[in-house]
Amino acid sequence: MVNINQALQNYGLSEKEIKVYVNLLALGQSTANTIAKKANLNRVTCYDVLKYLQEKGLVSYAIKSKVKYYESAPPKKFIGDLKEKQEMIKQVLPNLEALKQSAIQKPTTEIYQGIAGLKTILEEVIKEAKETEFIADVNFMDSLEFYFPHFIKRKRKQKIFSRVITTDCKRMRNYKKKAPKTSVNIRFIKQNLPTTKIIYGNKIAILTFNKESSIGLLIKNKDIAETEKRMFNLLWNNL
Repeated sequence: MVNINQALQNYGLSEKEIKVYVNLLALGQSTANTIAKKANLNRVTCYDVLKYLQEKGLVSYAIKSKVKYYESAPPKKFIGDLKEKQEMIKQVLPNLEALKQSAIQKPTTEIYQGIAGLKTILEEVIKEAKETEFIADVNFMDSLEFYFPHFIKRKRKQKIFSRVITTDCKRMRNYKKKAPKTSVNIRFIKQNLPTTKIIYGNKIAILTFNKESSIGLLIKNKDIAETEKRMFNLLWNNL
């Protein structure tokens, strides 16, 4: 069960503020000297804490015969304050959500290094589970000779269809003949490609496959991905 100190700390009071407020509740109207003794604080510190509590609306005072007497606000004030704060948050919640959404839509760029880093990007492709476009370096499979068959198997199992543009060579022609048409469609260009580009969902990955210095650049942005997809379609339709 939550105790008084924990509850008031969660509300936002410091340890000294809790001491003063709770002791003042028990004392009733009291002078700063009396409160300081009861709370086991020096008088100067007690005055400072009483000032903070006044600013928070948790302590008031009255002057009697030129002496200042302090009094704690009723404990129900905490509930009232929380309800007021909750209502204020409710009013600005749409604005806060809009800020969050704008942050999500901002482009982000991530860099992955090494073959392990490239595998991380390919795992994202599987996780995204959406139709994927590849402009692929033929060395793509060599650099991932053990991982690539498992990647393809999982991709087919999840029915992720891919369109692939790659260099025209005997190896890739044979791969096309064996690959199920329900999983992949491959078209060829004469040029060698030094990098591989993958377009999936709202993301674009650019990968260089080199066992000594492999790098993956992952860009997350809807507009950029849409532009890349349109460029891919232009190339695809002319092959």
